[in-house]
Amino acid sequence: MKFFKSILALAAFSATVALAQSEYPAETNEAWIASQTGGNTELNDGSEEPNPDCIGDGCGEKAEAAPLKAAEATRKSWEKEDAKGPADEDECTPADSLLPECQEENVANDDDDDVDDDTYDRYVNDNTDISRASREGFSSGFSLGFRVAGGLNKIFLGEEFDDWGIGYEANGGIITLTKLGNSGLYASAELSVGYYRYRYEAKLDEEDYSEQDEATLNVVLFEVPVVLKYAIGGGNLTLGLGASIGLKLTGSSKFKQTIETSTITETDTSEDDLIPSAGVEVGGIFEIGYTINKNFAVDLRLNQRVLNLLNQDVVAVTSMTGMKLLASHATLGFSLFL
Repeated sequence: MKFFKSILALAAFSATVALAQSEYPAETNEAWIASQTGGNTELNDGSEEPNPDCIGDGCGEKAEAAPLKAAEATRKSWEKEDAKGPADEDECTPADSLLPECQEENVANDDDDDVDDDTYDRYVNDNTDISRASREGFSSGFSLGFRVAGGLNKIFLGEEFDDWGIGYEANGGIITLTKLGNSGLYASAELSVGYYRYRYEAKLDEEDYSEQDEATLNVVLFEVPVVLKYAIGGGNLTLGLGASIGLKLTGSSKFKQTIETSTITETDTSEDDLIPSAGVEVGGIFEIGYTINKNFAVDLRLNQRVLNLLNQDVVAVTSMTGMKLLASHATLGFSLFL
């Protein structure tokens, strides 16, 4: 049965093909195929160009060749370039970078870039300083440290001071340094303890009489110096003016007297406090300093006292009665800041 069904299907297909060929003449089919492939037949002499982009209705229309389109586009592009005028011909292109006029333009552009870079750098630096100041606040201008100093003293001012010689001294304590704005001014304050030794020597010679007096005066003071400093030109060299007050913690004196005559020699030594010092000392300060770095500084300080060194109300040495001693001090100091 399957075999007979296959034969019937084949016969039906053949009949359909034959009917189609009878409805469309072969000449027409050949002419249509030739029009699509560029060949010629009796109905197509080959003059009609095929359109490879078109299949079906409308394929009889002619398409414009691609090379003609490209040429037309090139022509229009040139016309646009010519329409720009001669002003655009002066513009530099990458190919003209070696021409002198183009190099001048590049230099000008580089200068503009440098100006922009400088402006940006200043902007960054200014904002960095402001940010740092806001973060650090008061602590950025405040330093705490230690100062030690040593030096000499001598009495140049007063009354009957000629017999006082050169003494020595040393002091040390805590120092603070505070920056006062951006004007280069600094305020320095100290809490220190100082030791001072003053020396006295007087000699009297007559025909048959000789007298020699020697004395030392030791004083320990608790001092509070305050100095206003100025950094010259914002640099490391500073000049300072200030004042100090000293309170006596302790004091002692030693007196030795030797008398010689034609017949005897007598020496009297006393360690009693025959030459008492004053309980308060006040002086003015002049200072020259140099800041080595943020942690270390040196200074030369002069301190001129304005009050009498001696307590004249209780002085027991006859030769010193009526003396007025205004001591001068010179010290070399070293400061170490934390």
